[in-house]
Amino acid sequence: MSTARPGTERPREPNLVLIGFMATGKSTIGRLCARALGFRFRDSDTLIQRRAGRLIPEIFAEEGEAAFRTREAEALQDLARGHHLVIATGGGAVMNAVNVARLRRTGVVILLRAAPEEILMRVGNRQSRPLLADAPDPLARIETLLLQREPYYHAAAHAVVETTGLSREEAAERVLEAYHAEAERWRWTGGASRKEKEDGETA
Repeated sequence: MSTARPGTERPREPNLVLIGFMATGKSTIGRLCARALGFRFRDSDTLIQRRAGRLIPEIFAEEGEAAFRTREAEALQDLARGHHLVIATGGGAVMNAVNVARLRRTGVVILLRAAPEEILMRVGNRQSRPLLADAPDPLARIETLLLQREPYYHAAAHAVVETTGLSREEAAERVLEAYHAEAERWRWTGGASRKEKEDGETA
């Protein structure tokens, strides 16, 4: 029988949330981390596609980016309510402050980074990437988008892991190290900050 006083119980393990640009390894590394932690893996883009019955490029083409972002926010809201999850987010998810508040309320957010040249190499078929599909100079497009998004990525993240030149196993190991360090702080503070909890609950 627990002798802890009401309100003093240690918070549960936080989710692990992976953010970052496309092709930085969020899904691949996320699955490895989920297996190591005994968590379930969830990908927000996969959830969006399943609910819409269409692929991401089709949603962009038929409904536009604004409609996709609305679908994304709804998916992330539901995922953030889950427990013991590794959540891989879309590259632009953190441009919405409400998404960030929801994710940080119940999870440790880790940014995966990679050099623009490595991102381009990893992307492969650009037609599956709506923001690159029609770019005459895809590397320049990646660099421009990174420049726009980096401040949002860093503001949202509890920790950063550079994946350039690493194998997926090496990157996952570094993510897990960062997660455990940040999760310890997360537990000592009772989870997210009061403001983040309020923002996440009212969003």
